[in-house]
Amino acid sequence: MFDLFSRAESDPPPAVPYTLRVSQRAKCARLKMTPHGGLEVVIPRGYDKRQIPSLLRHHDAWIRKVSARFEAERPEPLPSRQNGLPHLIAFPHYGEEWRVDYVRAGRGEVRLDVVEEGVLRVFGDIDDALLSGSLLCNWLKKRAGAILVPSLEKVAAAHGFGFTSAGVRLQNSRWGSCSSRRSITLNAKLLFLPDYLVQYIMVHELSHTVHMNHSRAFWSLVREHDPLWRSNDREMKTAWKYVPEWVAVRS
Repeated sequence: MFDLFSRAESDPPPAVPYTLRVSQRAKCARLKMTPHGGLEVVIPRGYDKRQIPSLLRHHDAWIRKVSARFEAERPEPLPSRQNGLPHLIAFPHYGEEWRVDYVRAGRGEVRLDVVEEGVLRVFGDIDDALLSGSLLCNWLKKRAGAILVPSLEKVAAAHGFGFTSAGVRLQNSRWGSCSSRRSITLNAKLLFLPDYLVQYIMVHELSHTVHMNHSRAFWSLVREHDPLWRSNDREMKTAWKYVPEWVAVRS
């Protein structure tokens, strides 16, 4: 994800698609680019929308640069149905693959069953991508909880950390978080990432159980438990490329 804060200027508008979001917390206009969501214009309440075209024109070079970077890094997609839902869900660094079968039956309702190890079946109104995708995402969160939380416990034990509780959510922009009560939340999308990046995120959040900030002491602790933290942190900026689009657009 890339963000750009700016003021508008009076230039001719570019022909670029975007979505618009009005934010009560925004103090100025902001451009946001995500790999699957494209360009989003975030404006404060009361902002003159007639200035948006000139804002986009002023930052046209930035928009093109980030778009080109996303396209260059975008991997080949796995096989999917016409509505974008997957035929295969793979967690390569955990040695898991799940085939997804779709059975059309009735309208307005969808059910997901685990037929056997490695096989899921979506049964019902499978042309409803919203319902079917939501079921798959709910399954993904449960599977992530079964895999990531025990993995976090092992990392914590190996490095001498402790935490009060851990859970999994499907989040858009955060890979993990740690509360002041030392409760850790992990993003289910971590299942798709290489193991060394997952371990970096876990070490990062576990270090927050000691330092609830990003001070020098915090980064020193991260470095102590992950000597390659700096390169891992840089790589996390493009880690979206490991996440399938059907997951990304629903988080």
